[in-house]
Amino acid sequence: MCTIAILVEVADAPLVIAANRDELYARPTRGPERLADGIVGGVDELSGGTWLAIGKTGRFAAVTNQRVLEPPPAGLRSRGLVVRELAMDADPDAYVRAIDPSRYASMNLAWGDASGARVAYFRRPENGERGEHDIVRLAQGVHVLCNDKLGAPGFPRGERLALMIAASLARSTKLADLVPALEHMLGDHTRSEPGDVPPSQRLPHELARELTAICIQSPTYGTRSATVAAFGPGGVLVYDHADGPPDRTPFVDRRSLL
Repeated sequence: MCTIAILVEVADAPLVIAANRDELYARPTRGPERLADGIVGGVDELSGGTWLAIGKTGRFAAVTNQRVLEPPPAGLRSRGLVVRELAMDADPDAYVRAIDPSRYASMNLAWGDASGARVAYFRRPENGERGEHDIVRLAQGVHVLCNDKLGAPGFPRGERLALMIAASLARSTKLADLVPALEHMLGDHTRSEPGDVPPSQRLPHELARELTAICIQSPTYGTRSATVAAFGPGGVLVYDHADGPPDRTPFVDRRSLL
């Protein structure tokens, strides 16, 4: 994933997520399928990993990449495999605590169930600095994770999504109202004004501006799929997936896969 909203104890369900997966269009991908007994997720055909896994017992696991100045070295283990293993592990907290950041490109992990959600930040050691391994339990509220720590500056799409979710919750906390609203938000293509996008040393200005949209559209890279899910004690209440850009791809109920 590149954008994931995590709603903790603010709606009819104790945990709700809304997420967009942004990726190169050329990277081969399969939509949601059974990864293991009772666990479903899309598949990255290059690594065999997944970006978001849903478990029928009411758990989820997801990853977002961290922004870094230097590309990671070759030969690192796939971050998507971590998501698969995290979703299958009987003790997800212990699994995350045991991760060695040096084995992976920098990433953020998110996981949880109706009892709560956590985010872990992993940064590879770079330029002689120590790696990072930090786990945070999310408080009640709306949290939007992009490609850095929660609340990090420089992600207008995350700030915009958080404001849209807050406005929707002010109108209704019922899943019947919230779920379609979240699905609509994930397809939003509003971008920052050109003058509000800081110059980038790595990206052309127009692409940097495109990355400020919740639903990203560029010639080679963009939002490939989207998911909205809600979890109650012991089960999945909602699992809607758009297997394409959410601004023009319908969301389909995929709970039958669980």
